[in-house]
Amino acid sequence: MIRGLIRALLLLLFLPATALAQGMPQPLSDTVSDFADVLTPQQEITLSDTLQEARDETGVHIALVVLDFRAKYGGSGQSIETYAKNLFNAWGIGDKTRHDGILILVAQGDREMRIALGAGFDAVYDGLAQRVIDREMLPAFRDNRYAEGIQTGTQAVIDRLARPFASRNPPKVERDYTGLLSALPFVLFFGVFAAAVLRRQIGDVATRFRACPTCGRKTLRRNRVVDTAANTMQAGRGTQTTRCSECDYSRRDSYEIPRITKSSSGSSGGFGGGRSSGGGASGRW
Repeated sequence: MIRGLIRALLLLLFLPATALAQGMPQPLSDTVSDFADVLTPQQEITLSDTLQEARDETGVHIALVVLDFRAKYGGSGQSIETYAKNLFNAWGIGDKTRHDGILILVAQGDREMRIALGAGFDAVYDGLAQRVIDREMLPAFRDNRYAEGIQTGTQAVIDRLARPFASRNPPKVERDYTGLLSALPFVLFFGVFAAAVLRRQIGDVATRFRACPTCGRKTLRRNRVVDTAANTMQAGRGTQTTRCSECDYSRRDSYEIPRITKSSSGSSGGFGGGRSSGGGASGRW
């Protein structure tokens, strides 16, 4: 009887992890996976080339993932920190011996993001990642300039995280106490303006929906399906479908998935089995 109860408890403990692994999305490529269609096809290609060149140079595998709501991709009930770590490990970003991968995860609809670092990065890189988020990405995201923030932030990740890690010479994180002092007035008046801030955030979410060209309502929904996965020999193809939930408007467009490239040194291409222990930094807007 007791043994049976123990086995049942152990099964319950392992079931969430199994379900989680089953709900994770498959990558669209080993560089850029834009499930939310935030980037144009040309921006995806440019970012993919940038990340591949950085990987060839530094050996650090950086993967960019853009979602709308993480609950749609196996993250229901999870914090952005937990989901980023689970997605990182499910895909195996980075080298399996160096654990040097980096995941840039942007959940546009959730208004949250995370730079998740492989277990090979020490704690100083958490602070560097936070600076990239606060200075390069969040200001643009707050103005709904998502593509710009992603492009600028990705380059900053390469410059401030990947290259220093590869050279084993991380820059020092400066202590900026003036920022804390300047934030005190906002803390004091936070309670007064909380309701107004919440209304503005709701308004920002509503403005992200374009009007339907047929009925004029802001009820468009878009999804993407990979028809042919990219590989090292050729680019892949996908289909993007935009539909209106209020009328019969529907539009289908094809798009190209960048070819997965490998350098002659063999340092890059595909996923290498790296793992994250939870290091990194988060941002919300």
